[in-house]
Amino acid sequence: MFVVAATTHVGRAVTTSVRGRSFEVAPMMDYTDRHFRYMFRLLSREATLYTEMIAANALVDPRGSRRPELCASRLEGFYGYDDPYGRTVLQLGGACPTQLGAAAELAAPFGYAAINLNCGCPSDRVAGSGCFGAALMNDAPRVAACCEAIASAGVPATVKCRVGAVDAVRDLDGYPYERLRDFVGEVARVGVRRFQVHARLAVLSGLSPDKNRKVPPLRPDLVARLVADFPDLEFVFNGQVDSFDVARHRLDLYDGVMVGRDACKRPWYWTSLDADLFGRPTPVDCRRELLRAYADYGTRVERRDEGGGRRKKKTPRRALLKPLLNLFHGDPGAAAFKRRVDALAKEGPSLEFGDLLARAADVLPDHVLDAPPVRHPPVLADASRSSSSSEMIMMM
Repeated sequence: MFVVAATTHVGRAVTTSVRGRSFEVAPMMDYTDRHFRYMFRLLSREATLYTEMIAANALVDPRGSRRPELCASRLEGFYGYDDPYGRTVLQLGGACPTQLGAAAELAAPFGYAAINLNCGCPSDRVAGSGCFGAALMNDAPRVAACCEAIASAGVPATVKCRVGAVDAVRDLDGYPYERLRDFVGEVARVGVRRFQVHARLAVLSGLSPDKNRKVPPLRPDLVARLVADFPDLEFVFNGQVDSFDVARHRLDLYDGVMVGRDACKRPWYWTSLDADLFGRPTPVDCRRELLRAYADYGTRVERRDEGGGRRKKKTPRRALLKPLLNLFHGDPGAAAFKRRVDALAKEGPSLEFGDLLARAADVLPDHVLDAPPVRHPPVLADASRSSSSSEMIMMM
């Protein structure tokens, strides 16, 4: 059985920066839950991590009253997290200032570094019937009111948005930059200083969330114009950040860089970010060590659930295991590890969590388990140089 002593607590808010710049892992539904964030924090102490979007109406009613079923343990389930470095941001979804302000008040004691308003999700459930997410790109005054309500809880409000929103694919061409500029200006008027900008337009109908990440072209030129027009604001670039080389080039131009699906697809690739981007020691030496630390975490979670009584909602074991499934992406034994985890998960709670991971790791070669993080020194590709140059021109 893996055994590693560890302690966790809710950290105080601090600034995450490398020469004033940040590396952030985007909020992603069904991915960046508490367990994924714990795993990624084992890989990096410097990254800013985001929760999944939490809908404000799940916590409070439209008048701002706490829902009666929201007991202390359920509130902990929504807002609780493990981050001794205080670099975790809560993302809220909604369009009602009263609800969002009340949800932020409930979150304030948890010590999040910031509370982020989702103005970028294009899914039907959010931007369609929900009338929030990317739909808010067309209602800057409402976004400003929502952010003002969030900030009243005493936690910095930030905004994750697209470069704009259109009704259909046919409307992608010719979107006026002035609409984006006016949106940012209106929201900044109430004190929002930091924007995480996905450099694509959102299509509000006719495209799935996955297609919305692929069909609208990347528009870094629009984000570059924001940097030029709002020198006192901070902009984090999101969109197709899938390598250290791309991350470095974006960090040359923006206040931060945000990686999305790639952090889930191959988390181990990003393990050297503390060393390669921040000049800090890498917190974990190999994946064998990471599995031991995560085994200790999973065991604590399951034992805590056992002590919570019958009314406490138990953590599904598969939810605990999910963040590890891509840990060996591209390495010998990766598929066998996934199959072994799946098979062992079916044995139920009779198998201790640490024993499960130890037995799953048996299918992996020692040289994979014990390999150190691969360093990624700067490499200036011609394409990246061209892209950076064109964006720099936009800022001049």
